[in-house]
This record gives sequence, C-alpha cells and structure tokens, in this order.
Amino acid sequence: MKFNSKFFFRLLLFASLTVLISYTMFQNFAFSNFETKSFESSEVIPSKIEASVPDYDSLFSEELNLLQEQIQNKAKRYGINGSVLIAYKDQILYQEDFGYQNPITKSPMQPGLSYQLASVSKQFTAAAILKLHENKALDIDDPVANYLPDFKFKNVSIRDLLKHRSGLWNYMYLTEQYWDDEIAPNNLEVVDLINTHAPRLNFPSGRYFSYSNTGYVVLGALVEQVSERSLGDYLKEEFLQPLCLDETFVEKNELNKINILDGYQPYRRSLIKLPPGFHNNAIGDKGIYASPKDLYVWFRDLKNGKILTQESIDMMFGRDEKGKNQRYGMGFRLDTDGQDPVIFHNGLWDGFRNGLEYHPKQDLVVIVMTHTQNKRKRYFQNQVVRLSKALLTSAEKRLELQEEESELIL
Repeated sequence: MKFNSKFFFRLLLFASLTVLISYTMFQNFAFSNFETKSFESSEVIPSKIEASVPDYDSLFSEELNLLQEQIQNKAKRYGINGSVLIAYKDQILYQEDFGYQNPITKSPMQPGLSYQLASVSKQFTAAAILKLHENKALDIDDPVANYLPDFKFKNVSIRDLLKHRSGLWNYMYLTEQYWDDEIAPNNLEVVDLINTHAPRLNFPSGRYFSYSNTGYVVLGALVEQVSERSLGDYLKEEFLQPLCLDETFVEKNELNKINILDGYQPYRRSLIKLPPGFHNNAIGDKGIYASPKDLYVWFRDLKNGKILTQESIDMMFGRDEKGKNQRYGMGFRLDTDGQDPVIFHNGLWDGFRNGLEYHPKQDLVVIVMTHTQNKRKRYFQNQVVRLSKALLTSAEKRLELQEEESELIL
C-alpha cells in the first residue's frame, strides 16, 4: 500500500491536538477545583458593622436656625456679655458668644476665652478627692484628722465635706477677722485659721446640709497633703493635661492673662472692672478658669466614665446609696424638672456668674457663662434650657412624621 504522507501528518496533528486539549482540560479542572476548595474552606471574618452616629447638627438644622434667633433675642433682652453652649448626646449643637469682652471699651466678645468658674470649680475638687479615693491614697469615710493631724474637729469626715454636712464656719469671716498679712491665706493656712480661731461647729457634723465654701477649701488642703503637690499641680497633671484642656487654668498669671476674661460690676449707668477678690489665694471652692468648650469636654468625659469610675460618678451625681440628702451630690447640686433629674452647679465670684446644667434623661448639657455681674443671667439660663428642650421635642416629632410619611409612600 502506498504511504500517504499527507494523511499521516494530518492524523498526527489531530492526535497531538487531542492530547493537548485533554491535558489542558484536566489540568484546569484539577487545579481549579483545588484552588476553589482552598478558597472556600478558608475562614472569612465578616467586617464589624459599626452603628452610625446621627449628625444631630444636620438633623436638627431647621430647629437650630429658630433656636439661634431665639437665644440671640433673649441675650439682647437680658444684656448678656458671655457665652452659651448646648450639647446633646455628646454633640455640640449650639455655641455662641454675646456682648462685649470689655464692656467699657465695647470690644466684642471673642471665642475661646476663659471665665472664672466660681463655685462651678467644686466639681474639679470633688473629682480630685475621689481620684485619690480610687487610688486608695485616702478613704472618704475617714475623719479629716487622719490626713490633717492637727485638724481640731475630729468627727468631721471627708464625705461630710464633700456633701456640705461638716458644720464648719465660713473661712472668709475668719480671714477677715484674724488674718493680718496682705496676701490672703492659702488652703493649708485656712486650715490653721480654723484650728486656731473656730471655737466650735455650727452643728454636729453629718446632721444637716449647709452649703459651705470652707469644706471645699479644706478638701483642697487634703489633696495637697495627701498627694504632696499643690492642688493646681494635681489638677493639671491628673486631669487638665491628659484631656488637653488648653483653655483651662488653675491660676491667673502673666502667661495666660490674655486668655482670661476680667470681671466687671455695674456702677451707675456703666460698669467698672473688678480687682481680684482678696480670698483668691485659697482655691477648691472656686479658682478654676475655663472656656465653655473646655468645661464641656471635661464634663462630657466625666459623665461618660473616662475620668473616674462609675462608682465615683454616681457619688458625684447623687446616685449612691450613702447619699443622705437629695440636694447635693459631690461637686454638683441636685434638683428635678418635673419628674426628671437635673444635675447642675452655678457660681458667683468676682463679677462672674456661670452655670452648668445636665439633664440626663435627654442627655442634654447647657452651659451659660457671663462676666459682668448680671443678675438676669439666672433667667436667661432658664430660658436657654427651656428653648433647648423645646427644640428636642419639636425635632423628634418632625422626624417621626417624616418617617411615617416615608413608610406610607413605600
């Protein structure tokens, strides 16, 4: 038979292609199955879906525009020289400055300036004591004399000082009567005055509530004695620096005086600048300077448990079982608005009138600060709180209606 080379080469080519295709299909099938199995058998960790936090500034924009107009009108009506800050669920909704930084020269108020907090300072002192209590450097149920050995009233406990139940005399009366130096006494020197010149307590310690600046000056002395640091240094190192509160100061000096507002007093038809009060050398009952935003950041982190333990916060807010009265926690006054609790403190000193209110049911914080001894600040603050609550109610109703309309359309 004649050899057909053309046919042979065609057959060989066909066979080669058949083998090549079969091998490729087998390889693809084998390796694709292996890789697929390996991929499918590997553990896939689902990404954690974080709950989105609403932007209340945007959600409440309609109501905030009205609120801004309302507060501006109230501030003008009450002659406010100061600042307002409103926060809801840890978001600042509103912050504005009003009037004059210097009401004599009519220079306008600037943002970021610090106010003498007056008695609003007491929360810092209480927090310092409770921090030492947490660190077991002291026990708030111990007598003060355990840590200030020469303290003459042996039955007064640290808790009594925190709760304004000590019965101590007003140290300012003792200073004015018995202190001869041009420089006022500091905290430890006030304790010496008490030991030397206070003949007795006003009432048995622990029996009554009687608001006492003296108690918080003695608490400041306790911080200094136990920590071996000045109260100012302790507050700066433990609280102010870690929280980056750059607009909060424990004393007024040459370095920060341009950041701190002066206090003014109405006089005839104008105002006069007030010199620093004689008793300013003792702090703890007063003496902290802060901007509205710094004060808010401090309080926000305090209530959220970032500064002290929950047990300490409960004591400050009057929620602890040993809180014998419902008028004062530790560093904070207590009240109710209807059935809702209110945690707050106001302050008055050297022309400054300030207030911080916390309404926990709404998680609403309102701060009002002034520096011209304006007695109408109280009414203005009440109006700001009322308007803030009305804003929340109105915004919630509007959002509910929008949600219902959306569901009906779907």
